[in-house]
Amino acid sequence: MSKPMHICNHPGCNEVIPYDQRYCKKHDYRKPVDYANKEQRHEFNKETYYKRTHSDREGKYQLFYRSTQWRKLSHHWLMLHPFCASCEAQGRMRKGDVVDHITEIRDDWSKRLDTNNLQTLCYACHNRKTWKQKQVRKKRRESQTDRSQR
Repeated sequence: MSKPMHICNHPGCNEVIPYDQRYCKKHDYRKPVDYANKEQRHEFNKETYYKRTHSDREGKYQLFYRSTQWRKLSHHWLMLHPFCASCEAQGRMRKGDVVDHITEIRDDWSKRLDTNNLQTLCYACHNRKTWKQKQVRKKRRESQTDRSQR
């Protein structure tokens, strides 16, 4: 009897792998961790967590989204505005899941707790908006590197 199979967890990869693995050989670039060994698992998780929270690009934002100020504000906002703003504008009533910054905090840190900069979005609308903003940021970075190379 063969093992059940599933698709690799790496986004966009369609490689079929055994069910007890998370990634195919191409995408399993992490060092192997013996998850049965609690000490090794703890060190791996600690290292990953430290990288995420202390990197120059991510640390400040990760800490903000876990702060008491943000949790209280976002909870209160969801209670007052329970429907997705984007869907509502299109005439659909869908429950909102995420409190979103209209102007991302990466672009203007001072607006992180400004209620005029908040909106409620469903996961689909939030993911769409985030993807579009990442593309804009990527194009902006590319155009800046093009100008600096001239």
